[in-house]
Amino acid sequence: MKILKKLLAINTVFLIIFAFSIDVQAQRRKGPPPKKAHKVAHAKHHPHHKYAHHPKRGAVVKVVPSGAAVVMHKGVKFHLHSGVWYKPKGGAFVVVRPVRGIRIKTLPPGHRKIVLRQKTYFYYYGTYYMMTNTKEYEVIDAPVGAEVDALPDGYTTETVDGKEYYKLDDTYYKQKDKGGETAYEVVEVK
Repeated sequence: MKILKKLLAINTVFLIIFAFSIDVQAQRRKGPPPKKAHKVAHAKHHPHHKYAHHPKRGAVVKVVPSGAAVVMHKGVKFHLHSGVWYKPKGGAFVVVRPVRGIRIKTLPPGHRKIVLRQKTYFYYYGTYYMMTNTKEYEVIDAPVGAEVDALPDGYTTETVDGKEYYKLDDTYYKQKDKGGETAYEVVEVK
């Protein structure tokens, strides 16, 4: 019985110490509140951040992803999967910009609609499309003035007359700030 009383007394002491430490920790901090970190409007990212899960333009792959659609154009069999175009090259495939004039029935998921000078264009992974009278989507050249939020990996940077541009295939883009977000505008560079 004496041992039980001693254990009860020890537990009581620990309980008091524990309760006191919680009370001490819960007291308010004196002095001015700590300064909050300044939030950045948007994180700096690479132009290809949105397409990081896609292969790089110009990359050579041994096989196209399963489920790729076959699109014939002027005797060439292109493959299209998730908005990425593949062209046969030897015993492999290269990730390419599709040739102008090739048509598809459905736009890739995640495409972007662009209205410019009262015309509607569609964009995905560096490729521009325009709806035809037959309700198909035809690959077109990049319309000057179009603004996009990302470019596929495979672009280069070039400085022309002291200004830096991103070049993808034969199209030049100028980076610009659009309401706190980064955009890339199609421009003519001579």
